[in-house]
Amino acid sequence: MQVRKQAFSSVEIMRFLIPSALGVLFFLVPFPQDGTFNTVLGIVIDWGKEALKPILVVTAMTLVVASAIITIYASLFKPSFIMKSQFFKDLFVVSPLWSISRILGAIFSVMVYYKIGPEAIWSMDTGGTPVLVLAPSLLVIFSVLAAAVSLLTDFGLMEYVGTLARPLMHPLFTLPGRSAIDTLASWLGSSSVGVVITTRLHNEGYYSDREAAIISTSFSILSVAYIYVMADFVGLPNMYFQILITIYAVSFILAILAPRFWPLKGIPDSYSGRSGKQRPEAEIPPDHTLHSWALKTAVERAKREGIHTVIRTCYQTFCFLIVSTMPLVVSWGTIVLIIATYTPIFQWISLPFAYMLELVKIPEAYKVAPAFVLAFADQFLAAVIGATCTTVAAKFMCACISATGLIYMTEIGVLILNSSIPLDFPKLTAIYFMRAVLSVFLLAPFVWLFC
Repeated sequence: MQVRKQAFSSVEIMRFLIPSALGVLFFLVPFPQDGTFNTVLGIVIDWGKEALKPILVVTAMTLVVASAIITIYASLFKPSFIMKSQFFKDLFVVSPLWSISRILGAIFSVMVYYKIGPEAIWSMDTGGTPVLVLAPSLLVIFSVLAAAVSLLTDFGLMEYVGTLARPLMHPLFTLPGRSAIDTLASWLGSSSVGVVITTRLHNEGYYSDREAAIISTSFSILSVAYIYVMADFVGLPNMYFQILITIYAVSFILAILAPRFWPLKGIPDSYSGRSGKQRPEAEIPPDHTLHSWALKTAVERAKREGIHTVIRTCYQTFCFLIVSTMPLVVSWGTIVLIIATYTPIFQWISLPFAYMLELVKIPEAYKVAPAFVLAFADQFLAAVIGATCTTVAAKFMCACISATGLIYMTEIGVLILNSSIPLDFPKLTAIYFMRAVLSVFLLAPFVWLFC
């Protein structure tokens, strides 16, 4: 069969190549800086933190308070300008748990900034860290990420790499080839977006119950952008590239192992989505090679996008991160640090992890161990623990488990539980702690290598 020649103009190909290359350059290519390596992303963020330092704390506090006020207003009165927009409706009309989290974030921000109430709340050992250190840092990071992430996700790079990866999906992960694009959307774009895509495709019959469960719990990993956030959180922005390599290498191994063990292995290949039927995977046309089909899908995606895409992705990403993530860091970060500082609860629960961490020679093992438990609640809480550690190795472990644990209940867990994917809370808990235990031993060699 003769291979069809691509009928793309040089302009169309450049429309795919240039934004994608800029995204790779911005997020993934390390440059030497002050005796170490940093990415363009990291350099811009460092500059922004220094330039905006005098106003960051007040601005971050104002945004956290504003997000709580708008959430209360939207939930109580449901104004038409919010309800008519699906994006803003999803952003501000949220469950009672998320509303309370945002309200607590606002209260804690004001208490810490003005030192109101008991010192147990506003000291630097507790609320001071998320309010005065983490939230201002996040404000700069989120602003830069929101402006640049579209280059990496919206101009065909995911389609191109995802198509090329199709032949590896079944032998490695027991998944159909079409899942390559879905999984790459999680790895490069957003873990929550990955779960939403998986849920939709499961409902439409593209994935079986087992396939959807594997994808949502093995590939909905923190994106490259969030991994920088975690690295900066713990105080290792200069080691972002090493942390990125480690997280993806360990997550790759876990994605191979997890589908071959209970509970994922025991989920049947039935189709319980809303359609109730299977949609067989479309084969690559015989007049296309794998590469020509990858290029075709990438160029056709890029043809649909433009400056409007960058602007839309920028403001939606920024709003989501500021409204949903920053208040959560302040509220739950403060609560967790109070519990961790004044009670032994997390030390007791995390004691088995402390023994395992000691076994693999990780310093501050008893301080790091709670991160392996807290990451199940929210990935940022592991990074909050890492920010209080003093050794590079301990910080490195906390940054990594925030991603390799993957199933954090504040977002991924809730999305899965609310979906048609047949995973309940006990199964999610079992999958998380299996990943956490394996992560101790899989992360250790990278810690020895890089730290």
